Parts: sequence; structure tokens; C-alpha cells
Amino acid sequence: ECRKQEKEATEARLLAHGSFPAGKDYKGFRYGRDMELKGKVAVIVGASSGIGRATAIAFARKGARVVLAARRKDRLYQLSKQLPSSVAVPTDVRVENQVKRLFDEAVRKFGRVDILINSAGVGLKAPLENITKERWEETFQTNAMGTFLCAREAARVMRKQKSGHIITVSSLAGLVSVPGLSGYCASKHAASSFLRAVRWELRKGGIRVSIIHPYKVATEFFDDYATRPDLRRMLSAEDIARYLVALAERNPFKMLFFACLNFVKRMAGLLGLRG
Repeated sequence: ECRKQEKEATEARLLAHGSFPAGKDYKGFRYGRDMELKGKVAVIVGASSGIGRATAIAFARKGARVVLAARRKDRLYQLSKQLPSSVAVPTDVRVENQVKRLFDEAVRKFGRVDILINSAGVGLKAPLENITKERWEETFQTNAMGTFLCAREAARVMRKQKSGHIITVSSLAGLVSVPGLSGYCASKHAASSFLRAVRWELRKGGIRVSIIHPYKVATEFFDDYATRPDLRRMLSAEDIARYLVALAERNPFKMLFFACLNFVKRMAGLLGLRG
């Protein structure tokens, strides 16, 4: 009994870090095999700008069929016209019926959902005494509730398929706490904790759950800052998109390469060697 428990604990650790031996089966998963994105169906949430938009373009270039979701209709339809095998579904991730309609439309159009990229999010930079109830609720509704609704609807489709990959773009603020970003950090911590928990619920159904925590990416996130940081010294949305492609392809060599490349770029930016 002790040996059995020790074996299960070891397997759980390997699974958590995505390092189960190549080519081995583990309770519905098969690890160590790259996945071609050509022909796969990817729902990209937050596709109207930033990381979501860059990821949608990167996936389309790989031959994936992409379902574009965001609140800004004009940007969404404009992007859809540029990408082959894509469909735009205007969606507010805070509204349950709209999220359900998003996945219903994806299945109606393409018959399945292989990948969810959840990159919708809003920021909240303010000292505690200046945070209004409305801003707090908006941040949690988008960053936490939106993550929950999209993951739930994706899981409902993927369980029927017995396969799928839910990928969420969180933030370093989902791992650490930063003064002046208390509301944002709280919402990202909530989303990250939720995803780590459902990872274990969904694994037996053949559904993978991944979270990435980028730090300071050059997007519209900083448009409302009183003092905007130098965007040239940050990673670009395309830098993150390339890593997400490698993650969706389950290619550990590409993942390592782009992770190292992004780290070098980040250090160069912090040291003032870029810009």
C-alpha cells in the first residue's frame, strides 16, 4: 500500500510539471507527442488586441481554424477578414449566455473545440483607498469569472471529445503580490488557483490545463497608466504568442527555446540594453 501511494504521488508530481516520460500513457493522456495545429479548432478569447490578437494570427499561420472572441466587434470582424478559416463571435466573457453562445457557435461551425486560449483581462492599478466597488467588481468579473465561464464551457465540449487543451494567459500578478495592484493581483490569484484545481479534475477526461504568467508585455494594458513604462523594453505580444504556439503543439524543445529567448529579452530590457 505504501509503495502504491508513493508511485501515485510520483506520477502526480510528474504530471503537474508536464514531465511524464515520453510516449507513456497515463490515465487517458499520452505524453511526449507533438501535436500539429493544422486543422485544429482554437477558440481565442481576447482576440481583438494584444496577446490574444497576436496568438490568433500565429495559430492561423499554423493552419488552425480559429474562433475569435472579444467585446470590440469592429476589431474582431476586421481581424477575421484577414485570417483564413476563422469566425468572429463578439463575446463579453462576464456574461454567461454569451460565453455559452461562443462555444455553441464554435461547435456548430467546426464541429469541435481542441484548444481554448483565454487571454481576456483588464487591469486595476490604484491604491486601496481609491479602488471603487465598481472597478473591483469589473476586474473580478473579467479576470476571474470570465476565466471560470470560458474554462467550464470548453470543458463541457472537450469531455465529449475526450481531448482538449485549456490554456490561460494569467500574469506574474497571479503568483506574487504587488503594492498598488491589490485588486488586479487578487483577481489573477483567484483565476490561477482555480485553474490549478481544475487541472486535476479534468486530467482523467483527456483535457490538459496550462497557465502562463507573463510579466509586463507591450500591450494596451498600460494605456491608462499616468506614467507609461517604456514599451520598447518589454516583451511583445508576438513573443508570448510564439510560446503559446509551442505550448499548444506540446513541443518541449520549442517551449524551452522561446522561454529562454523571452528571458534573455526580458533581462536585456531590464538592463537597458533594448529600446
